[in-house]
Amino acid sequence: MKKLKKILYNTFFYITIITIIAVIFFVMIFIVMKLNVYALTGGDDNNICILIDPGHGAEDGGAVSPSGVIEKDVNLSISLFLRDYLQMSGYDVIMTREDDSIPATGDSLKEKLHNDFSNRLAMYNDSKTDVVISIHQNSFENPQYYGTQIFYSPNDERSEKLALCVKRAFRGLLQPDNQRDITKAGSNIYLLNNCTKPCILAECGFLSNPEECANLADEEYRRQVAFAIYCGIVEFL
Repeated sequence: MKKLKKILYNTFFYITIITIIAVIFFVMIFIVMKLNVYALTGGDDNNICILIDPGHGAEDGGAVSPSGVIEKDVNLSISLFLRDYLQMSGYDVIMTREDDSIPATGDSLKEKLHNDFSNRLAMYNDSKTDVVISIHQNSFENPQYYGTQIFYSPNDERSEKLALCVKRAFRGLLQPDNQRDITKAGSNIYLLNNCTKPCILAECGFLSNPEECANLADEEYRRQVAFAIYCGIVEFL
């Protein structure tokens, strides 16, 4: 009987200690997240607002794989999963598009695309936006190339940190052999080059690579890609 009481006492003791440690841990996380809100929003005690930009849309399909997988569709699917993960974690989320469209109008495709870039950039730099994530897919004439590639805006030093966090998440969760370095965006990436907020563009994979394209065509894999980006964002925050 004494032995049973001792076991029960020890069990209760360790459960109590673990509970206290867990409470302290979550309090520390809350404090760190609150400090980050002040850092990103300049002291405004509102939720951090993350803009997700699914590249392309409507007439602008982006890259197309030999098997017919269209970039705009993959971008949107990943972005919607990412939106859901972030919203469930309490973040405010804005989307440049939530269906097969572009945020622009015009009489010709050229005019629509010009307005599309201008409108997306205005959303990137809007005062409500704290972090920008642009989702794209890669394509190259040589089908051997594969793996996620992350570009970051040159205008805010936090963009590089965000890119590193997302890269680490991809390597840890999906692509342990991906040795690609993050890359500072040049003038050829208009939106990143003109964004003033922490901003990255994630080329999630190569549609020109048959194996990676097959993965990107799979909904469960797209969900995993979104979760990897989500984990990178959370680490950054």
